[in-house]
Amino acid sequence: MIGPPNPVSNLRPILLHVAPNESPLEKEYRLAREEAAKWNELFWSKHNTSFFKERKAFMDARLPADLSPSKTTTVSADEMSVFYKAFLDKNWKIHLNYNIEWYRKNISLVFLAFRVNMFRVKRRLIS
Repeated sequence: MIGPPNPVSNLRPILLHVAPNESPLEKEYRLAREEAAKWNELFWSKHNTSFFKERKAFMDARLPADLSPSKTTTVSADEMSVFYKAFLDKNWKIHLNYNIEWYRKNISLVFLAFRVNMFRVKRRLIS
C-alpha cells in the first residue's frame, strides 16, 4: 500500500506485504527494500528541513522589516535564483554521495529481486 506524501520529505510511504509463506530470501529482499525506503526518507527529511530553514532565513534577510502596503512582500525570482545556486553549490557533495549510495542500494535491490524471482520460478516448477 502507498500512503499520502510525507509533508517534510515529500515521499510516499510504502507498506510492503508480508506473505504468510515468505522464504528467507524473500524476507531479505523485503527488509532491504524497507531499509532503503527508511534511508531515503531520512535523507530527504533532513535535506528539505535544511532547505526550507535556509530559504526562510534568506527571504527574511531580504524582505523589509516594515511590511506596509506599499512595500513588497516577496523576494524576486532573480534574488531567489542566487539562493538556489548557493544552496546547491554548498550541498553538491552531499547530493553526490546521496546519488552514489542510492545507485548502490538500487543495484543491490535489483540483484535481490532477480534472485527472488528465480526462486519463485523454481518453486512453481517444483510444485
